[in-house]
Amino acid sequence: MSALIISEAFNSLNINTKYIDARELIVTDENYGNANVDFDASYDQINEKLHGISDNVIINGFIATSRLRNQTTLGRGGSDYTAAILANALNASILEIWTDVSGVMTADPNLVSSAYPLKQLSYEEAMELSHFGAKVIYPQLFSQFYKRVLPVLIKNTFKPNEEGTLISKETKKSSNPVKGLSHINQAALLTLTGSGMVGATGTLSRLFSTLYANKINIMFVTLASSEHTVTVGIDSKDITLALDALNVEFASEMKLGKINDILIEDELSIVALVGDNMKESVGLSGKTFHSLGTNGINVRAIAQGSTERNISIVIKRSDVKKALMYCTKPSFLSEVK
Repeated sequence: MSALIISEAFNSLNINTKYIDARELIVTDENYGNANVDFDASYDQINEKLHGISDNVIINGFIATSRLRNQTTLGRGGSDYTAAILANALNASILEIWTDVSGVMTADPNLVSSAYPLKQLSYEEAMELSHFGAKVIYPQLFSQFYKRVLPVLIKNTFKPNEEGTLISKETKKSSNPVKGLSHINQAALLTLTGSGMVGATGTLSRLFSTLYANKINIMFVTLASSEHTVTVGIDSKDITLALDALNVEFASEMKLGKINDILIEDELSIVALVGDNMKESVGLSGKTFHSLGTNGINVRAIAQGSTERNISIVIKRSDVKKALMYCTKPSFLSEVK
């Protein structure tokens, strides 16, 4: 409704504007609430509907239509996702996202008063930050642009003169290895352990498949080299569902004593340190451990991908603010250069 009102308001000011409902453009499957987009069908619809239109076009976001003509929605960040789909389909030169903050921040400004907007991010840095809870950007956004050079500019609607954050393929090298920090608050660790896991083919596959089948998102994974233990991070709200499903899946192994009772640790948060330059910074993981430890913060688990662009640490939820504040101090960043 708001898009239609804006369109009519522009027309009343003699700004020629046409309103088009996104349900006529975006085609999805039947997964209402978090629908998967049929990009080929959507691109065809977009180019057909918008071809030859010379007026300004106002399009709503978030909603779509399934192949069976049922209304669907695109989930969290669906309006930005709609804009990204349109930009890609129309071969736009840039996508601008106007929001209520002045770009992607170095950390959550509600927890870190010294946080500031980043001028530039690479696609990879932005994806890492969005996965771990950065509220300004959403992971789906980058499914449209990862292989195509299309800059994304995040700007503040209420402070249009501020620079914002430019996300692109190529960025200037930062002097600091850690570009920004993000976190997920409602996290829990689920640990599967047992002597019967060593050398047993398919245990990990069954674990991941069972969680996937129950629509439980895996946010974090660590695996002991002995294959004796695997730990995954999930949303706290999914604990009961995950336990019930895995107890059924591994019931026979548990009965034989090959797999122990599943361990759950709740009231946790996952904090991610993100930066393209981290791979060139020797001893960053050790420095992070030492710095947090000397400030009374116990690290429950840690994971780092082979790209070395992200170090994820699991800590008590009550320690998040302290961890973010310390890891964004200039003294910490300068010590790990």
